[in-house]
Amino acid sequence: MKYSAIIWDIDGTLLNSMEGLISSYRYTINLLNLDNRSDEEIASYIGPTPQTIFQIHFHMDENSAQAATDIFREHYKKHDLFKAKVYDGIFYILENLKKHKVRQAIATNKREDYAKDLMKHLEFDKYFDSICGADNENKLTKTDILKKCLKELSCENQPAVLIGDSCHDGMAANEAGIDFIGVTYGFGFKTKDEIKEFNPVLCAENINDIVEFFEVFNNK
Repeated sequence: MKYSAIIWDIDGTLLNSMEGLISSYRYTINLLNLDNRSDEEIASYIGPTPQTIFQIHFHMDENSAQAATDIFREHYKKHDLFKAKVYDGIFYILENLKKHKVRQAIATNKREDYAKDLMKHLEFDKYFDSICGADNENKLTKTDILKKCLKELSCENQPAVLIGDSCHDGMAANEAGIDFIGVTYGFGFKTKDEIKEFNPVLCAENINDIVEFFEVFNNK
């Protein structure tokens, strides 16, 4: 069976964006005099939207979390967005899939305009037929974002797969009714057992695992 679309998460999947994210969370924490957290603690929070992180881990109400998110995102856009580093092998696989005329897309909890700016900056935008991300008010879940992406690709009833590094990605793929590839090299999943809860078609420890999966797949 050939996938009609391959959809990628950004943070911890395509890019190692940890430096910039931690920097902007650190800035926000200091500005608002929030409880100090180590870089390791902040890193463990990455995955859901900033609003969710501020509500869960800093015990903020909805309005306070939105205000903190606005501070975070403004600083991130101005100072930290382009600090992200591309994982080794990503250019190869994106180019390979493009040559096979496979439609590719982005579904991310990063704000959509920031995601588009980042993909353009890295010259990744040429690989993607759709780039879908979070809204500023935290109204869209990862599942909503993924479904929006599938709709833009006209793949709502066609075979597709999401590649991601966290439980939020796994749940979104399951809820949207598409396949899931989980990776352990990113920010979320640390072991294959954590991924298996979401019935993946592949548990990838590195980019080469994904490359091999699609090379076999494209030869069928």
